[in-house]
Amino acid sequence: MPGGLRAPLYLNKGEYNPADFRAMLTDVRGTTVGVVPGATADGLKVSAVSGSSARVAVAGGRAWIPASTTGVRNPRECFYVELPAPGVAFNLATPSASADRWDLIVARVSTDTDATAFAEVPLASFVPGDLTAGWTLDIVKGTDGGAVPAVPFDSYLILAKVKVRKGSTSLSAADVEDVRYTSAGQGDTTTLAPIRTAPGQGVAAVAGSQARGGLIYATDEDRLYVKGATDARPVTYRPTVFMSCTGKGATGWWGADAPGGGNGRMIMFDGPAVPYDRIGILSYQMRYSCPPGREGWTSAWVLSNGVFQWESMRSYMNAGGVHAGTAQVQIPKNTALAVYIYLYSQGGSHQFDEWQSNGQMTVIPAE
Repeated sequence: MPGGLRAPLYLNKGEYNPADFRAMLTDVRGTTVGVVPGATADGLKVSAVSGSSARVAVAGGRAWIPASTTGVRNPRECFYVELPAPGVAFNLATPSASADRWDLIVARVSTDTDATAFAEVPLASFVPGDLTAGWTLDIVKGTDGGAVPAVPFDSYLILAKVKVRKGSTSLSAADVEDVRYTSAGQGDTTTLAPIRTAPGQGVAAVAGSQARGGLIYATDEDRLYVKGATDARPVTYRPTVFMSCTGKGATGWWGADAPGGGNGRMIMFDGPAVPYDRIGILSYQMRYSCPPGREGWTSAWVLSNGVFQWESMRSYMNAGGVHAGTAQVQIPKNTALAVYIYLYSQGGSHQFDEWQSNGQMTVIPAE
């Protein structure tokens, strides 16, 4: 690419050369609207220049600048611009002696694409606000002691907020707030980042050029990652699981009269722990017989990891009977799935000889 500010590539209008078009197709894989991060995420990054009271530098980079008119975003058009490395540096207004001031550093474009004969502006002669190239870096100067100023023109991206401290002799890194990837206050409130693929290379290497919130597909692992603030983490698949259980016996058990223990346990669902809460929806049937004279009050108890969750309506049984119903349980995150259904017998006085059971449970992620 040539060595000065390039005329913007206005989609669907204007002119472009093959080099512009190739670069555009490369960077469209990054942010669709906003600053293209670049390999080290420093595209169009604003930094303080030490040794001067109010001077900043803007690194080379590329960006998609949304087209807008009187503050209304045009969702179908945007401008593609490039600032070649190493970028440019320029002065802000002299600091006030009495109050701090907020200035904005913005990238903005001219929407007069049909009338303006765009020209390349050499970096050495760059002046903030010069739209000869069809786009420019500009300064929105705030008022002394006032709030962050509003941007007074259309089709822009805010690159940084700079706090010019009263009576200062030099800006510091703490005075520059990087807002290149912040949607609030920009000409477009959304940033789109499509999936990048990582064939034959590490996910970390690809993540360096992916925007925050973007996806990376590792073809070697057949796994999807999402880019966070600093690195990429795998996207966790949280499935819905269907489970079933059947049982029978002729053991002469006595019904359970308290949680725990093996007596009276007729249905069991077991599974590993996961790092998110789950909900289990159960249905069950339990049939049993008992010897004469061993009658009593019985019901179905549902426990999850030894914690009582639910009890069915109690019934007075003599020679045996059936308990059937549905229930719901909570399975906390990082806790193994251990959902058991017991035949409860008040006072433990109800004996049963032969029994059968079947149950089903659907486990649903709760996060």
